[in-house]
Amino acid sequence: MSEFWTFMAAPAASCLILSVLYTYFGVHVLKREIIFVDLSLAQLAALGATTGMVLDVPPESPLVPLLAFGFILGGAAFFSTTRALASRVPQEAVIGIVYVVAASAALLLASRAPHGAEHIKNLLNGSVLWTTWQDVLRIALAGSAVAAVHWKYFRRFREQSENYLVQPFSTPDRIMDFIFFATLGLVIVVSVKTAGVFLIFTLLIVPAVCGALFSNSFTGRWLIGAGLGIATSILGLALSYKFDLPTGATIVTCFGIVFLALLPISRATNARP
Repeated sequence: MSEFWTFMAAPAASCLILSVLYTYFGVHVLKREIIFVDLSLAQLAALGATTGMVLDVPPESPLVPLLAFGFILGGAAFFSTTRALASRVPQEAVIGIVYVVAASAALLLASRAPHGAEHIKNLLNGSVLWTTWQDVLRIALAGSAVAAVHWKYFRRFREQSENYLVQPFSTPDRIMDFIFFATLGLVIVVSVKTAGVFLIFTLLIVPAVCGALFSNSFTGRWLIGAGLGIATSILGLALSYKFDLPTGATIVTCFGIVFLALLPISRATNARP
């Protein structure tokens, strides 16, 4: 066990922080019914990183995350603006269009680079196993900045999520929408290299969905989901270490199994008088 923690302490710490952050955003996303927004934003971040690769920007250069965040800010502005079309076009459709276009553009750019296919694979699957304490610190700092913003506007964000599909769309709503997407995007930018697109989507949606199975309150869903996310991530890391399996894929699979296991439990619990 001590050997496991020697190798997995940093990945476990990153999963702990990301589980808390993404579950919080996941509860909002479920309320707003924009399930694939993080997948779309993550793909925009991947497109920014791929652009850096094609421009021969060194992978460790600070320009790479800046490019990724620049693409995300563009996506945030686009999503917060096109929400005004929701009466005619569901926002999820717009989000899907952005995702598929960003993914295709990244593939086109990667096709011009010698190691483009490997680059795309790494962005999708991540490299959780190779998370360093420097990565953990970067995630923690970004998470602290995001937490400060959401602490200040917590009630505003919550009210907006609760009434997202029915409230009039005003300029203040558009600004808060942009801040919401931008802060989610910041978390994605600092974690996409280690977690990958697939694990980011899993951490955002599955814990929040599991929390919704057992609680109707925002805080209850967040606490249940975050606790479940942390426990499942550690389980996935342990299984990956013990059986020498791909870490990201193992964690995602564990989340799927946990979700399926909780379904009958939630049905039995909700069926009680």
